[in-house]
Amino acid sequence: MRRICERWLMVMMAATCLSGTLSVGKALSEDPATTAKARIAVSIDDQAGRLTIRVDGEPKIVYCYDDSVDLPHFDPFCSASGRPMTVKMTDPYPHHRSFWVGEKHVQLSGQSEHADVYNALYSGVKASPDAKRAVAPFRDRVTHVSFGDLEIDGNNATFSEKLTWYHGSTPVLDEHRQYRVRALGDGEYFLDFAFQLTAAYDDVTIKRDASHYAIPYIRMNDTFNVESGGGQIINSEGGINQEGTDKQIANWVDYHAPLDGVDREGLACFLHPSTGPPHRWLTRDYGTWGPRAPKAFHATTFTIAKGESYDQRVGLLVHHGDSQSGRVDQRYQDYCDARL
Repeated sequence: MRRICERWLMVMMAATCLSGTLSVGKALSEDPATTAKARIAVSIDDQAGRLTIRVDGEPKIVYCYDDSVDLPHFDPFCSASGRPMTVKMTDPYPHHRSFWVGEKHVQLSGQSEHADVYNALYSGVKASPDAKRAVAPFRDRVTHVSFGDLEIDGNNATFSEKLTWYHGSTPVLDEHRQYRVRALGDGEYFLDFAFQLTAAYDDVTIKRDASHYAIPYIRMNDTFNVESGGGQIINSEGGINQEGTDKQIANWVDYHAPLDGVDREGLACFLHPSTGPPHRWLTRDYGTWGPRAPKAFHATTFTIAKGESYDQRVGLLVHHGDSQSGRVDQRYQDYCDARL
């Protein structure tokens, strides 16, 4: 089992008093004229259960974590011009959550049942037999515990988060996240997102199939997806749409679409080189996509021993244009070289 590096472990040891931040350098692909004007701000409202990230004064990302949700999630991610790109609840698949982390089969040692965090929505209660959807409390769920270590420095913000995954009243594992958000100018921005699943309570076994999972997941809305909107998927190897990108190995995948008043805007997801060689992706023309796991953790059953962790790190680039005019490949290289 891969362990996250020592620096990350130190960051995540405490829930309310965390130390360390991700390194931040100058990205070679930035425009200095626009970067100098960019500013970033983070506001946290624990009563409402909302964290809002603003770039150049405009809200770009909202993170929802109040007690009514089955899974804390981002909704929406807004494009460079401020238009929502993602959707948190759809028909079919109302369990999708815009941008989220989940697993279908997570079992704590000694427990007779597994937690299905991916389908957590269906483990809730219904006010009446004919109610359309279940609501809290949810048997299987992820609960936000705390944020920590918020630092804002000009165009950059970093913060941490602790969460716990539950099956009923039983905690199954702890999740620790580290976020770094960077304003790139002209409405563009970048999110460096890392998470660590820690078997804090006992050994945890995770079972994955070959087709349905990603870690993390992203769900584009009908304006951006291929099936209903004018969207296009392209990967680092030149594959196009679901047919050319699903289950394919790539360093990055980009989802972009034409919008009224602008040419195109998009959202690209990068695999950080610390995750190992490039690996396979889940992509769907209807809008769901995300990286799968490295080869050793793909389409298999594996156990995280008590006290150990499974980790993943991705970068999310919100850009103008398509993958070419948005310089997605160049910015991916900047990310790998710690310049983004």
